[in-house]
Amino acid sequence: MPTPDADPPSKFDLAGEFETKLAAEPADERVYRVALQLYEPARVAAIAERADCAPDTARRHLERLVDIGVLERVAENPATYRRNESYFEWRKRSRLEQLSPSKLQDRLEDLTTREQTLRDRYDAKRPSDVNALDHADYDQIEEVWMELSEWETVRRRIRRLDDVRKQRAADSESEAA
Repeated sequence: MPTPDADPPSKFDLAGEFETKLAAEPADERVYRVALQLYEPARVAAIAERADCAPDTARRHLERLVDIGVLERVAENPATYRRNESYFEWRKRSRLEQLSPSKLQDRLEDLTTREQTLRDRYDAKRPSDVNALDHADYDQIEEVWMELSEWETVRRRIRRLDDVRKQRAADSESEAA
């Protein structure tokens, strides 16, 4: 039991915890983790700073990540990089292809149920058809936006799962022929 003069418990600091954990990693891992967050193009110097390594070290690891497809170089001078979204899409689909047909079907059913719930709640076919202000007061608008964002994610996942399901069906048909 804490004493009255004990320091209050520290607040949960996810970002600080991540940075502390990241600092303990080798340079290649730090550069990789920073690279995973490069949704917008970034220069080597900025990446090196975030990864806490020398620019030459960052450049070497960034080029390796370009070679394996994780990143794409968007400019030569100065060298600028960003995530290769097609690599991450391929990776997600590859993981889904490892699921058993029943697991794939279960996930698809769960997601379609969630999408139907959201369609019913907002009386719309897709999130872009919804005016968030029609469904919340100004101080609650963020909750609606988050739910609409979730809905977009659900729709993306349904498309991905359905693509894998269709590909399996096409592969089965071609093997049977």
